[in-house]
Amino acid sequence: MLSVIKARLRGRKKRPPFSTEKKRKIYGFLNKYATPFGLLLFLIGTFWILLLPYDGYSKQTYISENALLPGQVNVYYGYNDIRTAEDYRDKLQSIQTLNITGRSHFIQTELRKVGFTAATQTFDMDGQSGINAFAIYRTPRSDGKEALVLSAPWISRTGEYNTNGIAALLSLSRLFKRNVYWSKDIILLVTDHGNIGTQAWLEAYHGIEQRGQATLSSLSMPRSGAIQGVVNLDFPGTHDYASLGLFFEGVNGQLPNLDLINTIRVVAQNTARVPITLHDDIDSTDDSSTMASYWSSLKHVVRTLEYQLTGHPSSDAGQYLRYKIDAVTIHGIHGSDQLDTLFGFHRIGVLLESTFRSLNNLLEHFHQSFFFYLLPSPSRYVSIGVYMPPVIVYACTLYYLDPKALDLDYQETISRKGTISPAYSVFKRPITFSFLVLAITHLAGMMILYVIQPNVASLLQESFGDQALVIQIGVACVISTITIVATSLWVVQANSPLHDGRILKSVCLAVSAMVLATVSLLNFSLAVATSLAIVVPYSLVRHTPSWAGRAFQCLLLSLLSPIGLALLYTTLVPGAGDMMSLVSQLIFDYQVVQSWFVVFVCLVYWPINMAMHILVFT
Repeated sequence: MLSVIKARLRGRKKRPPFSTEKKRKIYGFLNKYATPFGLLLFLIGTFWILLLPYDGYSKQTYISENALLPGQVNVYYGYNDIRTAEDYRDKLQSIQTLNITGRSHFIQTELRKVGFTAATQTFDMDGQSGINAFAIYRTPRSDGKEALVLSAPWISRTGEYNTNGIAALLSLSRLFKRNVYWSKDIILLVTDHGNIGTQAWLEAYHGIEQRGQATLSSLSMPRSGAIQGVVNLDFPGTHDYASLGLFFEGVNGQLPNLDLINTIRVVAQNTARVPITLHDDIDSTDDSSTMASYWSSLKHVVRTLEYQLTGHPSSDAGQYLRYKIDAVTIHGIHGSDQLDTLFGFHRIGVLLESTFRSLNNLLEHFHQSFFFYLLPSPSRYVSIGVYMPPVIVYACTLYYLDPKALDLDYQETISRKGTISPAYSVFKRPITFSFLVLAITHLAGMMILYVIQPNVASLLQESFGDQALVIQIGVACVISTITIVATSLWVVQANSPLHDGRILKSVCLAVSAMVLATVSLLNFSLAVATSLAIVVPYSLVRHTPSWAGRAFQCLLLSLLSPIGLALLYTTLVPGAGDMMSLVSQLIFDYQVVQSWFVVFVCLVYWPINMAMHILVFT
């Protein structure tokens, strides 16, 4: 039997490979319809993204870590604790207008009265100085190797004093102290200057010497063990709240483990009986129709994409994620006239006690659930396997819109001495020019990144004061303009056949596709925003002898430059502020919270944009 099979296989003729002529026809067909096929891929990717908020593409959230047992404990936050919180609220109202020294001393004194190891930390970062107050409760059953953090800033995200948030924190300190079932140390932290204070405390806690002057060295700072979870309180004002908002986005698009969010949601809905939403959505509706649900989910997804795009943390809790600490901010939302739905200290205390009881059950760090997801609503999630393909489709779109990737021009074919089969013909494609242009533009990008460094800003502030940022942006624009003009003049004057604009465009689109595929693994939102901005415009840009065509393309590319996009965003988006404030915030994130967005813009996005400008004149 085997011999018969071997004989048949031996006698079977091998299928002849595609001839060069057949390959030419196939490539010619693909090249002919590359543009419509590429645009079709772009529309498919965009439609896919718009489908993500639809319930059919998301799943119901669930608890993966069985040890958490959310909402399955008896809670003891009662009447006396509510009275304690109200007393603290009255005291805070009388001292919160004092200077930061007086406020931090008050927090330190109150926590020492309870029996905590309390201290203050003075910091000076990015020209901002302040004092953090914190305390550690070393629980009797803990070995000091693990800890939980309950934090609250002095100023809420709304600009009001975080009076109820800090009052709830202080009242919970007494509850933590009088119960003996805690197996992890508990750290209470009240931060000054929001993200700056949180960053200063984290650096000191993890042994990083502070920038600037500090009265508490990281070597002598009281500390506990590895932090397993953080809940940040943001309850502005002194009134009751209509619903609870979750802020979970961290630096550079990082997200906490989904189990932490699910735990808070389950406790809020089943134990504390508190309405819960994402972010500060005050326009949520009870309409259960499919369309209303879709628009609400789309709004939540877009809000998450906005935070992840620039790498800016949505709250103070986002700072912890850089240290592999899962953290979430819970925010009290005003805005309801229905008194029966409002909640105050009692439900806040029950929510936090039950949540910390669940976190106390953790046997190891959060690891069971997802770290990559999108949340259309608090109870539904979209996994990475569903939302990642659109970016890959965008990258494929750039490939199919590449004018040379599918080109097989026989006028450029040179057979080797006529003795080599046409299948082994070579094609002369002078790519040196393309890589030289990209090298020049990336060098310009490095110069721009250097201009916005803190040491340069300090030198400029000595001479120009508050106009230092304007000078930095102006110098960056001058570097970009000189690079484009000088390189374009060189290309025009050289008039060399080796300066092939088609190959330059091919290389630019190929690099862009590679960047999109790579960045999507690190920051999905940044990859999506970059794709929507460049895929179609970059595919349409090409050399044209018409000066009107060149001017139009240069204008289009200028609008797609970082400065152009910042100007469009601040002009068209309501509430975006002015361009200087936006750029200042991005530079602050780069210097203080170590966001990658500015580095990506200077070293990746802007150089390719400059190369596309030069392409117009090749």
